Amino acid sequence: MNKKMVKADSGFTPGRPFKGGAGSACPSVGRGGNGSVESRPPHNISAGASEERSDVRAPDKIRTCMGCRVSKDKKELVRLVISPDGIVVIDYKGTLPGRGAYVCPTESCIREAFSRKQISRVFKVSQIEGVEEFLDRLRKLVLDRISSLLSLARKAGKVVDGREAVEKGMEKGTINLLVFAEDLSPLSFKEMKDTCLKRGIGYYTYLSKDEMGGLIGKGERGGLGIADASFSSLLGKEFERFKSLGSVGSGGGKNG
Repeated sequence: MNKKMVKADSGFTPGRPFKGGAGSACPSVGRGGNGSVESRPPHNISAGASEERSDVRAPDKIRTCMGCRVSKDKKELVRLVISPDGIVVIDYKGTLPGRGAYVCPTESCIREAFSRKQISRVFKVSQIEGVEEFLDRLRKLVLDRISSLLSLARKAGKVVDGREAVEKGMEKGTINLLVFAEDLSPLSFKEMKDTCLKRGIGYYTYLSKDEMGGLIGKGERGGLGIADASFSSLLGKEFERFKSLGSVGSGGGKNG
């Protein structure tokens, strides 16, 4: 009998190679230590999992998390589907055909769903990968999505690079979000972080200087400014998702 396992299907083209944490395929992200995310979310992104909204939502867009059992807009959840050959797939884009089930993109909800064997029960499969493997796959999909969004923002002309240009954009108020390289010098990191806090600009740490430059087809870059509210909101959502999934070797990210 074939072993039935959870596999990931991102639908996104991964960016530059990531730096993995020790003993894990999931990359290390951020300056919070042990792969955690040092950050300040954009104003329109709340930390952690997405909050319930009070607006009226169409019933066909509401789904229930297999972990916490709370009903939410399906856009706030991660969809799983069963493939024709009986494999449970993470459908991160939410577009694959087949019967789906949903879970909040948080470490606590995913662990709860696994501990209660909800995934096996819903899809009627006897064996799937363990929770740690599932979390690593989902983290990788989130990071692939972040790289994809950064590449799209660059192609749309919404990425500002180079320290002088970034600082000028921050002074003019045209930058909505700043993404630091994780290997930025401590002094440079503190200076940029303090400026973000002073001006109320969201920030996250991501990749190395070399990898950051590779995303935009240039040499080393210590930081990239996002000069677009829509891209900033989408990136902030994905970074917050990554934090709520629990970073490698830590209990999750922390706000700056």
